[in-house]
Amino acid sequence: MKYTWIAAALLAASPAAMLAADGNFDKTLHVGGGVSLSVSTGAGYIHVSPGSDGQIHIIGHVHAGHGWGNWGGSPEDAVKQVVDNPPIEQNGNSVEIGKHTNYHNISIDYEITAPRGTVLDASSGSGDLQLRELNGPLKAQTGSGSIEANGFTGRVALGTGSGDIHAELHGTPDVKAETGSGSIRLSGVDGALYAQTGSGDIDIAGNPSTNWKLETGSGSISLDTGGRAKFTLDATTGSGSIHSDPPISTHGSLERHHITGDINGGGPVVRIETGSGDVRIR
Repeated sequence: MKYTWIAAALLAASPAAMLAADGNFDKTLHVGGGVSLSVSTGAGYIHVSPGSDGQIHIIGHVHAGHGWGNWGGSPEDAVKQVVDNPPIEQNGNSVEIGKHTNYHNISIDYEITAPRGTVLDASSGSGDLQLRELNGPLKAQTGSGSIEANGFTGRVALGTGSGDIHAELHGTPDVKAETGSGSIRLSGVDGALYAQTGSGDIDIAGNPSTNWKLETGSGSISLDTGGRAKFTLDATTGSGSIHSDPPISTHGSLERHHITGDINGGGPVVRIETGSGDVRIR
Protein backbone atom coordinates (compact mmCIF):
# COMPACT_ATOMS: atom_id res chain seq x y z
CA MET A 1 0.00 0.00 0.00
CA LYS A 2 2.88 2.32 0.87
CA TYR A 3 4.60 1.68 -2.47
CA THR A 4 1.36 2.25 -4.36
CA TRP A 5 0.99 5.68 -2.70
CA ILE A 6 4.60 6.63 -3.55
CA ALA A 7 4.18 5.58 -7.18
CA ALA A 8 0.99 7.59 -7.47
CA ALA A 9 2.66 10.65 -5.96
CA LEU A 10 5.59 10.42 -8.36
CA LEU A 11 3.25 10.07 -11.31
CA ALA A 12 1.23 13.07 -10.22
CA ALA A 13 4.37 15.17 -9.87
CA SER A 14 5.80 14.24 -13.26
CA PRO A 15 5.38 16.54 -16.28
CA ALA A 16 3.84 13.72 -18.28
CA ALA A 17 1.12 13.31 -15.69
CA MET A 18 0.19 16.94 -16.03
CA LEU A 19 -0.50 16.29 -19.73
CA ALA A 20 0.79 19.67 -20.84
CA ALA A 21 2.12 20.65 -24.26
CA ASP A 22 3.86 23.66 -25.75
CA GLY A 23 4.37 25.10 -29.21
CA ASN A 24 5.16 28.30 -31.10
CA PHE A 25 4.00 30.20 -34.15
CA ASP A 26 5.85 32.92 -36.02
CA LYS A 27 4.11 35.31 -38.43
CA THR A 28 5.17 38.45 -40.29
CA LEU A 29 2.53 40.85 -41.62
CA HIS A 30 3.23 43.66 -44.08
CA VAL A 31 1.66 47.05 -43.32
CA GLY A 32 1.85 50.65 -44.47
CA GLY A 33 1.45 53.87 -42.50
CA GLY A 34 -1.14 54.53 -39.81
CA VAL A 35 -1.01 51.10 -38.16
CA SER A 36 -3.59 50.02 -35.60
CA LEU A 37 -2.74 46.95 -33.49
CA SER A 38 -4.98 45.15 -31.01
CA VAL A 39 -3.56 42.26 -28.97
CA SER A 40 -5.49 40.21 -26.41
CA THR A 41 -4.85 36.96 -24.57
CA GLY A 42 -6.90 35.20 -21.92
CA ALA A 43 -3.77 34.24 -19.99
CA GLY A 44 -0.21 35.15 -20.85
CA TYR A 45 2.22 38.02 -21.14
CA ILE A 46 2.36 40.56 -23.97
CA HIS A 47 5.62 42.21 -25.00
CA VAL A 48 5.56 44.84 -27.76
CA SER A 49 8.54 46.84 -29.01
CA PRO A 50 9.46 48.80 -32.17
CA GLY A 51 10.58 46.98 -35.28
CA SER A 52 10.67 47.57 -39.04
CA ASP A 53 8.48 50.34 -40.42
CA GLY A 54 6.70 48.14 -42.92
CA GLN A 55 5.85 45.06 -40.90
CA ILE A 56 4.46 43.52 -37.73
CA HIS A 57 6.32 40.47 -36.48
CA ILE A 58 4.41 38.15 -34.14
CA ILE A 59 5.76 35.25 -32.10
CA GLY A 60 3.23 33.31 -30.06
CA HIS A 61 4.18 30.85 -27.32
CA VAL A 62 1.30 28.43 -26.82
CA HIS A 63 0.75 26.28 -23.74
CA ALA A 64 -2.09 23.81 -23.26
CA GLY A 65 -3.03 21.86 -20.16
CA HIS A 66 -5.24 18.82 -19.63
CA GLY A 67 -8.91 19.33 -20.45
CA TRP A 68 -8.24 22.02 -23.04
CA GLY A 69 -11.41 21.38 -25.04
CA ASN A 70 -15.05 20.67 -24.24
CA TRP A 71 -14.87 17.50 -26.29
CA GLY A 72 -11.67 16.16 -24.77
CA GLY A 73 -8.57 15.61 -26.87
CA SER A 74 -4.91 15.87 -26.02
CA PRO A 75 -2.95 19.02 -25.17
CA GLU A 76 -0.80 18.30 -28.22
CA ASP A 77 -3.93 18.53 -30.39
CA ALA A 78 -4.78 21.85 -28.77
CA VAL A 79 -1.35 23.31 -29.42
CA LYS A 80 -1.29 22.09 -33.02
CA GLN A 81 -4.69 23.61 -33.69
CA VAL A 82 -3.58 27.03 -32.45
CA VAL A 83 -0.14 26.88 -34.10
CA ASP A 84 -1.69 25.88 -37.45
CA ASN A 85 -4.38 28.56 -37.16
CA PRO A 86 -2.99 31.52 -35.18
CA PRO A 87 -5.67 33.97 -33.99
CA ILE A 88 -4.48 36.78 -36.26
CA GLU A 89 -6.71 38.95 -38.46
CA GLN A 90 -5.48 41.66 -40.81
CA ASN A 91 -7.51 44.25 -42.67
CA GLY A 92 -5.08 46.57 -44.39
CA ASN A 93 -3.16 48.43 -41.69
CA SER A 94 -5.49 47.21 -38.95
CA VAL A 95 -4.33 44.04 -37.18
CA GLU A 96 -6.19 42.14 -34.46
CA ILE A 97 -4.52 39.34 -32.52
CA GLY A 98 -6.43 37.02 -30.19
CA LYS A 99 -9.88 38.28 -31.19
CA HIS A 100 -12.88 35.91 -31.06
CA THR A 101 -10.97 33.25 -29.12
CA ASN A 102 -12.44 31.28 -26.24
CA TYR A 103 -9.70 28.81 -25.41
CA HIS A 104 -10.04 26.60 -22.34
CA ASN A 105 -6.82 25.77 -20.44
CA ILE A 106 -4.74 27.36 -23.18
CA SER A 107 -2.44 30.33 -22.65
CA ILE A 108 -0.59 32.32 -25.30
CA ASP A 109 2.37 34.62 -24.63
CA TYR A 110 3.10 37.20 -27.32
CA GLU A 111 6.35 38.82 -28.41
CA ILE A 112 5.64 41.43 -31.07
CA THR A 113 7.48 44.14 -32.96
CA ALA A 114 5.54 46.90 -34.73
CA PRO A 115 6.31 50.18 -36.52
CA ARG A 116 6.81 53.31 -34.43
CA GLY A 117 3.63 55.38 -34.24
CA THR A 118 1.39 52.30 -34.04
CA VAL A 119 -1.88 52.78 -32.16
CA LEU A 120 -1.71 49.96 -29.59
CA ASP A 121 -4.44 48.26 -27.56
CA ALA A 122 -3.11 45.38 -25.41
CA SER A 123 -5.06 43.30 -22.90
CA SER A 124 -4.52 40.10 -20.90
CA GLY A 125 -6.81 38.29 -18.51
CA SER A 126 -3.79 37.37 -16.42
CA GLY A 127 -0.24 38.32 -17.33
CA ASP A 128 2.34 41.10 -17.42
CA LEU A 129 2.45 43.73 -20.16
CA GLN A 130 5.76 45.22 -21.36
CA LEU A 131 5.15 47.87 -24.02
CA ARG A 132 7.99 50.02 -25.27
CA GLU A 133 8.96 52.95 -27.50
CA LEU A 134 6.15 52.94 -30.06
CA ASN A 135 5.73 56.73 -29.79
CA GLY A 136 1.95 56.65 -30.16
CA PRO A 137 -1.24 56.31 -28.09
CA LEU A 138 -1.72 53.31 -25.82
CA LYS A 139 -4.49 51.41 -24.07
CA ALA A 140 -3.29 48.57 -21.82
CA GLN A 141 -5.32 46.39 -19.46
CA THR A 142 -4.60 43.22 -17.48
CA GLY A 143 -6.76 41.46 -14.91
CA SER A 144 -3.77 40.45 -12.84
CA GLY A 145 -0.21 41.48 -13.61
CA SER A 146 2.13 44.43 -13.87
CA ILE A 147 2.27 47.01 -16.65
CA GLU A 148 5.49 48.58 -17.90
CA ALA A 149 5.03 51.19 -20.61
CA ASN A 150 7.88 53.35 -21.90
CA GLY A 151 8.14 55.82 -24.77
CA PHE A 152 4.52 56.68 -25.63
CA THR A 153 3.46 60.16 -26.73
CA GLY A 154 -0.29 59.91 -27.37
CA ARG A 155 -3.20 59.40 -24.98
CA VAL A 156 -2.38 56.63 -22.49
CA ALA A 157 -4.77 54.50 -20.41
CA LEU A 158 -3.30 51.82 -18.12
CA GLY A 159 -5.27 49.51 -15.85
CA THR A 160 -4.68 46.34 -13.82
CA GLY A 161 -6.81 44.56 -11.26
CA SER A 162 -3.77 43.69 -9.19
CA GLY A 163 -0.23 44.74 -10.03
CA ASP A 164 2.19 47.64 -10.37
CA ILE A 165 2.09 50.27 -13.12
CA HIS A 166 5.35 51.90 -14.22
CA ALA A 167 5.54 54.23 -17.21
CA GLU A 168 8.03 56.66 -18.75
CA LEU A 169 6.09 58.98 -21.04
CA HIS A 170 6.93 61.82 -23.42
CA GLY A 171 4.50 64.74 -23.63
CA THR A 172 1.32 62.69 -23.37
CA PRO A 173 -1.83 64.87 -23.53
CA ASP A 174 -3.93 62.63 -21.26
CA VAL A 175 -2.88 59.85 -18.86
CA LYS A 176 -5.04 57.50 -16.82
CA ALA A 177 -3.53 54.83 -14.55
CA GLU A 178 -5.56 52.59 -12.25
CA THR A 179 -4.75 49.49 -10.20
CA GLY A 180 -6.78 47.69 -7.57
CA SER A 181 -3.67 46.89 -5.56
CA GLY A 182 -0.17 47.98 -6.48
CA SER A 183 2.14 50.95 -6.89
CA ILE A 184 1.96 53.56 -9.64
CA ARG A 185 5.12 55.26 -10.88
CA LEU A 186 4.87 57.67 -13.81
CA SER A 187 7.36 60.11 -15.29
CA GLY A 188 7.20 62.61 -18.14
CA VAL A 189 3.53 63.50 -17.51
CA ASP A 190 2.63 66.91 -18.99
CA GLY A 191 -1.10 66.77 -19.79
CA ALA A 192 -4.15 65.68 -17.82
CA LEU A 193 -3.61 62.94 -15.23
CA TYR A 194 -5.76 60.60 -13.16
CA ALA A 195 -3.90 58.03 -11.05
CA GLN A 196 -5.67 55.77 -8.56
CA THR A 197 -4.76 52.67 -6.56
CA GLY A 198 -6.72 50.88 -3.88
CA SER A 199 -3.56 50.09 -1.95
CA GLY A 200 -0.06 51.23 -2.90
CA ASP A 201 2.25 54.20 -3.32
CA ILE A 202 1.98 56.77 -6.11
CA ASP A 203 5.09 58.49 -7.47
CA ILE A 204 4.62 61.07 -10.24
CA ALA A 205 7.18 63.21 -12.07
CA GLY A 206 6.05 65.82 -14.56
CA ASN A 207 4.46 69.21 -15.11
CA PRO A 208 0.74 69.69 -14.34
CA SER A 209 -0.27 71.87 -17.29
CA THR A 210 -3.90 70.94 -16.60
CA ASN A 211 -5.80 69.44 -13.65
CA TRP A 212 -4.49 66.27 -11.96
CA LYS A 213 -5.99 63.86 -9.45
CA LEU A 214 -3.90 61.34 -7.47
CA GLU A 215 -5.63 58.98 -5.07
CA THR A 216 -4.67 55.94 -2.97
CA GLY A 217 -6.62 54.14 -0.28
CA SER A 218 -3.46 53.26 1.61
CA GLY A 219 -0.01 54.48 0.64
CA SER A 220 2.21 57.53 0.23
CA ILE A 221 2.01 59.98 -2.66
CA SER A 222 5.04 61.77 -4.05
CA LEU A 223 4.93 64.52 -6.69
CA ASP A 224 8.11 65.82 -8.34
CA THR A 225 7.73 68.87 -10.60
CA GLY A 226 11.30 70.05 -10.31
CA GLY A 227 10.19 72.87 -8.02
CA ARG A 228 9.29 75.15 -10.94
CA ALA A 229 5.75 74.15 -11.91
CA LYS A 230 2.86 76.52 -11.19
CA PHE A 231 -0.21 74.84 -9.75
CA THR A 232 -2.76 74.91 -6.95
CA LEU A 233 -2.44 72.08 -4.46
CA ASP A 234 -5.39 70.47 -2.68
CA ALA A 235 -3.92 67.66 -0.56
CA THR A 236 -5.63 65.45 2.02
CA THR A 237 -4.38 62.52 4.11
CA GLY A 238 -6.43 60.58 6.61
CA SER A 239 -3.37 59.55 8.57
CA GLY A 240 -0.01 61.00 7.61
CA SER A 241 1.90 64.23 7.03
CA ILE A 242 1.95 66.71 4.14
CA HIS A 243 5.25 68.33 3.16
CA SER A 244 6.19 70.58 0.25
CA ASP A 245 9.71 71.68 -0.65
CA PRO A 246 8.41 74.62 -2.76
CA PRO A 247 6.66 77.21 -0.55
CA ILE A 248 2.85 77.12 -0.46
CA SER A 249 0.67 80.22 -0.25
CA THR A 250 -2.14 78.58 1.70
CA HIS A 251 -5.84 79.26 1.30
CA GLY A 252 -7.70 79.55 4.60
CA SER A 253 -6.52 77.93 7.82
CA LEU A 254 -3.56 75.54 7.87
CA GLU A 255 -4.53 72.00 8.87
CA ARG A 256 -2.30 69.05 9.60
CA HIS A 257 -4.10 66.59 7.28
CA HIS A 258 -5.43 69.00 4.64
CA ILE A 259 -3.69 71.80 2.76
CA THR A 260 -4.98 74.02 -0.04
CA GLY A 261 -2.71 76.59 -1.56
CA ASP A 262 -0.75 77.95 -4.51
CA ILE A 263 2.72 76.81 -5.49
CA ASN A 264 4.77 79.27 -7.58
CA GLY A 265 1.71 81.51 -7.97
CA GLY A 266 -0.88 78.79 -8.62
CA GLY A 267 -2.36 77.28 -11.75
CA PRO A 268 -4.09 73.99 -12.60
CA VAL A 269 -5.52 72.16 -9.58
CA VAL A 270 -3.65 69.08 -8.34
CA ARG A 271 -5.84 67.07 -5.98
CA ILE A 272 -4.08 64.52 -3.83
CA GLU A 273 -5.86 62.12 -1.49
CA THR A 274 -4.57 59.24 0.62
CA GLY A 275 -6.48 57.35 3.26
CA SER A 276 -3.30 56.45 5.12
CA GLY A 277 0.10 57.74 4.07
CA ASP A 278 2.31 60.79 3.62
CA VAL A 279 2.17 63.41 0.86
CA ARG A 280 5.45 64.87 -0.42
CA ILE A 281 5.86 67.65 -3.01
CA ARG A 282 9.28 68.25 -4.54
